[in-house]
Amino acid sequence: MSKYRFKTEEEFKAEGFWNEDYDAPDEWSCDGGMNHFLGQPVDDSWNDKIESSNKENFKKDDCYFNYWNFIQIEEEVELPIEEIMKQIETNNQNSLINKKEMNKSIKVTENVKASENFVFMDKTASVLEIGFSTCKNLVLYGPGGHGKSEMTLDFLKQKGISPYVITMGTGMTTDRLFGGMDIQQFHSTGRIEYLVENSFMNHEYVVFEEMMDAPDFILEQLKDILSSGIFRNGTQVYNIKTKFIICCTNRTREEFSKNMSLKALMERFPLELNVVWDNYTEISYNKLLESKFGVDNVDPIIPYLLQEYAKNGIIISPRIAVVAYSVYDECGPEALSFIAEFTKKPALIAETIKKFEATIKFRELSTSLNESMQKLNVAELVTRDDEEIYRILFNSLKNQLTDIRGLAVSDDLASIHAQLVKTANAAVDKFNKNLTIAEFI
Repeated sequence: MSKYRFKTEEEFKAEGFWNEDYDAPDEWSCDGGMNHFLGQPVDDSWNDKIESSNKENFKKDDCYFNYWNFIQIEEEVELPIEEIMKQIETNNQNSLINKKEMNKSIKVTENVKASENFVFMDKTASVLEIGFSTCKNLVLYGPGGHGKSEMTLDFLKQKGISPYVITMGTGMTTDRLFGGMDIQQFHSTGRIEYLVENSFMNHEYVVFEEMMDAPDFILEQLKDILSSGIFRNGTQVYNIKTKFIICCTNRTREEFSKNMSLKALMERFPLELNVVWDNYTEISYNKLLESKFGVDNVDPIIPYLLQEYAKNGIIISPRIAVVAYSVYDECGPEALSFIAEFTKKPALIAETIKKFEATIKFRELSTSLNESMQKLNVAELVTRDDEEIYRILFNSLKNQLTDIRGLAVSDDLASIHAQLVKTANAAVDKFNKNLTIAEFI
């Protein structure tokens, strides 16, 4: 058994030694061409180089390595097969991979209530309820695609409210904010007045989309109106009806509050919530996709793939996750490479699918291998017929072990995989001795 192995990609990243530009560990030569070494055992002929007191890089197989590229393999205690199978079962229970074959023909009915289509939005619902009941303005912020606007509109709809919704943004103008200029009044008197009845000020419940992207002078006018509750424009005075405003934005108030006037505007929005998920695991994504496509109708490869992207620092938003599943369901895995978020690391699609398939294969083979070992443990070796049956079972066990050895499993199964191979090797030696003795007798 090797004394050292190469660190895995996850171990390099955890220690801050991963170069995202080259998609390889820092200071590796060959521009990532050495990545096939990741996680692999190291031949003992390397030990002197790794353990050198100089702690310098060294050349091996035409590439350069550093002493910190390696990790010492801990002496492993051989576990009984029953304990290993328990570990595999525990891993199965914490993963979606062992779910039964999906029936993709099941579709969600169109009359499902909108509120049932939101997942991990309990905090959002709570802060919306607080803002609504207290009439305190609210900012929902965070990365796009998490359902801020959709949840807001659904919440108000459940209250029987059709809110006034306006997108602010960099192109916002005074005319749009105040309902448009009264052209007839301007032509007849020359006064500039606004059709405030068409503006947010004539509505009790208002949704501002991307308010923080509006020009500063617009926001300063908005601050004055919200502070006083009155719109003043020369002789035109209007008491606003607005009770509750919800601002949906991708920006934080710290990014937005560039001056004292804008900070003062933010004081008119005392409530806020960062609308993100607590984690982006396959379990989380699966719950989202089941809410859209039906329970037990989601192929687990997509939640698994989305989790792998998150592990690699690319968070796929819930909105894009739903799009990705729709594309996959209709066109297959090859189509995923055309989705913008996935193009940030396209090789991960094929890598993950391969890892996913290997993990399923490992779980199938481990079950078969365990069954073969159990049968051999109780098999008799008295007659020639017994001996022939024993030999068939033994050859099957050896083939299963060969197949398991050749699997490249995910990091969470690496230790279990190593233990299973070690225990199976010992069992093969024992059963081979039994067969040899029986043949001799």
